[in-house]
Amino acid sequence: MAYQQQQQPEHQAQIHPPQYVSAQSSPNQEWQHSLCDCGPCDLCVVTTCLPCITLGKTSERMRDPSMQSYESINPDCMIMCGITYFTGCGWIYAMMKRTEIRERFGIKGSGSGDCCTAYWCPCCAIIQQEKEVQTRTAAVPVTQGYQAPQAMYIPPSKSTAPAPQP
Repeated sequence: MAYQQQQQPEHQAQIHPPQYVSAQSSPNQEWQHSLCDCGPCDLCVVTTCLPCITLGKTSERMRDPSMQSYESINPDCMIMCGITYFTGCGWIYAMMKRTEIRERFGIKGSGSGDCCTAYWCPCCAIIQQEKEVQTRTAAVPVTQGYQAPQAMYIPPSKSTAPAPQP
């Protein structure tokens, strides 16, 4: 039995999820925020005490830059928390997210660099990731769904009386 690939008729539209890319999509960009730039203070404190919250926020921002459905306790937060609690290796999940960010936005680096950064400076790495995604997705316009155009309206003419005859 030969494998036959089904072809979609041309009149059917293919639906693709929105792709959020940086405004400057050249493949060899630098990080826009320093690894040692740990401000503002509230982000630093939350990430130091509960890094899973910030990592979950960053992951949600990558999915939906408008953050309309954001909840601080989300699946990415729970995964990182679980890995950290049960194995002490939450830095591995943070490294995977760092690699995902780097690849999505075309930032220079390598897997080994991501590994070292996430292992030796986990809080600073997660803060850098959050600030980077926040900056790079802020330039992306949030697209709205289809909005029907307004109906056409033709105003009545100013003169309704017939023109005078000579």
